[in-house]
Amino acid sequence: MFGPIVSVQFRCLSFAASTAVAASLVAPLSAQADQKPITYQQILAAPDDSKLNLTYARQEVASGRLEQAAAALERLLLARPNWDSVRLFYGFVLYRLDDMIGAKREFEVLEGRGLSPSQEASRVKYLALATQKGKPLRFSGRLSIGGRYDSNPGRVSDVVAAANVASEDEDYAVSASGSLRVEADLKNGRGDLLFFQANGLMRDYFKVGRADFGATRARIGAKLHGHKVSFSPYVEYGTRHLQGEQLRENAGGGLDVALTLSSQVALLIRGQARYEDYQITSYSTIGSRRDGWRYSANGRLRWRPSDSLILSAGATYRSKDARDGGFSYDAGSFKVSARKLLGMGRYVSVSATASRIEFDRPDNFYSNTITRKDDRLRLRAVAGAPLSTLFPETGLPSQIADIVAQVGATYDNQNSTINRLDIDNFSVDLIFTKRFSF
Repeated sequence: MFGPIVSVQFRCLSFAASTAVAASLVAPLSAQADQKPITYQQILAAPDDSKLNLTYARQEVASGRLEQAAAALERLLLARPNWDSVRLFYGFVLYRLDDMIGAKREFEVLEGRGLSPSQEASRVKYLALATQKGKPLRFSGRLSIGGRYDSNPGRVSDVVAAANVASEDEDYAVSASGSLRVEADLKNGRGDLLFFQANGLMRDYFKVGRADFGATRARIGAKLHGHKVSFSPYVEYGTRHLQGEQLRENAGGGLDVALTLSSQVALLIRGQARYEDYQITSYSTIGSRRDGWRYSANGRLRWRPSDSLILSAGATYRSKDARDGGFSYDAGSFKVSARKLLGMGRYVSVSATASRIEFDRPDNFYSNTITRKDDRLRLRAVAGAPLSTLFPETGLPSQIADIVAQVGATYDNQNSTINRLDIDNFSVDLIFTKRFSF
């Protein structure tokens, strides 16, 4: 669970960092909150007004219209090539546009030009990032280590606890997750690439051993770009362990599609099919009765009304065709989320997910007569910031300063037609994440 969450937040953090730096360059020229937006017609009417053009560029960045901002900054630099703070701003905008060649050019021009200490630190940092992203073969990854508290890690219902079959023991756990990604550019001028990605996750509880689990996944695929759309087909293999034993293997493939509807709105579509192969373990003899194909489809609309706010809403459909109909199901879910970037690498995020899963018939494991139907609700909130922001006066070395600390809280609820599967759990987690690339 931590792996995908931290990955999303890191992408958010990278977006926030470049935005915060760019905004700081033009803060003295910020327009008043009640000032009307500057139109392109005003720019055409006053092409030599430097302040107007710079304010317009900042406005366009805040609205996510980076191409227009880049054009305005380029006009400024043609008229005033030695305006170093604007050139630095232009470099950040090009970096955000994934123009690594252009960004490197602007950052290199500024070397030895007498920037302020904070500007020079930002120039060096983003020059290194642009150089790294511009390599034809790239390696990147992350490592996350943390801990969490669960009120009911074993997912025991009140009914079962009341019967003294098991208890809702609260517990603490240590967790670790990591990923490694390798990208190789296809030299076709469109930014297409091949990739390999491996992910791993483990969680170990101090007392409730039945909740210990781990998972691994390896994925190979490509990312192909068209006009306002990208396609990412892949194949993958994964495993899941529970209580120290392998519970399942799965293999399959999928396709991710991202369609840019406007500078602020994108539609993300995902489809996947995989075969799940279950094992017999010391705690479950079901084994191959759960084997079968699982299909899923997801559509999500992402809206960025401003540079610091990202909203999304999406729906997912899943279907499992198991050997035993008692383990076959159809499921649907709906999720909404919001992420707010607060500057200096800080962020907050909230999400809510509601889902229903309906099995085809009784499975004889929980009941011989009742067909299982589960309604699930998940609420989550997180906040995070790099250590350099949390402890600004400590002079942390760069290898430590960019570690991100994230705290999160999650509530999970399940109501089922089978009473012993009515479950509540509240958890709090603290995660430290280091990202690297080479």
